[in-house]
Amino acid sequence: MTLGLDLARAPRPERLWVLRFAHWGGIALALADCRSPPPITRTAADPPASRALVPAEEPERRRASDESPAEEPREPATRADYSEEERALVARYGRRRSQGVLHGEASYYGSSFAGRRTASGEVFEPGRFTAAHRTLPFGTVLRVTRTDTRAVVYVRVTDRGPYGKRGRILDLSTAAAKELGMLSRGVADVRADIVERGVPPVKKRSAKRSR
Repeated sequence: MTLGLDLARAPRPERLWVLRFAHWGGIALALADCRSPPPITRTAADPPASRALVPAEEPERRRASDESPAEEPREPATRADYSEEERALVARYGRRRSQGVLHGEASYYGSSFAGRRTASGEVFEPGRFTAAHRTLPFGTVLRVTRTDTRAVVYVRVTDRGPYGKRGRILDLSTAAAKELGMLSRGVADVRADIVERGVPPVKKRSAKRSR
C-alpha cells in the first residue's frame, strides 16, 4: 500500500520508469520460466523379484564354431565292384583251350549306355566284364588279348554289335576296355579266343493248323 502511495505522489517521469521496469521484468521472468526444463519424474525402484526376470545383458549371438555344421553334400554312391566276377572267369576259363579265334578291332561302350537293356535282355552295367558280337550265342566266354601289349581280359557275350566298320569285331564294356588299357585310344587290335560257347536259343516251330 505504501509503495502504491509513493508511486502516485512521485513525479510522472519516475512513475513511467518504474512501470517500464516492472513490465520488462515480468517479461524476463516469463521467458526464464519457458526455457527451464520440466521437472523429471522418477519412478520407484523395481523390486528384487522383478529385476531377476530381466537379463543384465542381451544374449550374444552364437559363435560360428558353436553352430551346428552345415550338412556336407553327399557323395554319389560308388558303383558296384565286379572285380570278383572277372577273377571267377579267369579261375574257370584260364586254362581252357581255344575253340575258335577271331581277329580284328575292338571298341567299347560309353557310360551313356548304362542301364539300357542289351539284346540278351540283360541290363548293361559298365563295371561288368561283357561284350557285344554280331553272331556269337549269348553266354559265350571270350579271352580277349590286346595284340600290342598282350593284356588279357575275359568277357561274356551279352549283346549284338558292333555295327558299321567290318574290321571291328567286338564292343567291350568299360571295365573290360580299362583292363586292356584302351580307354584313351577308344579302339585296339585284339585276338578273341572262344573258350566257352553259349547255347543258342531254341527256335519255336509254329504248329501247322489242321485242316
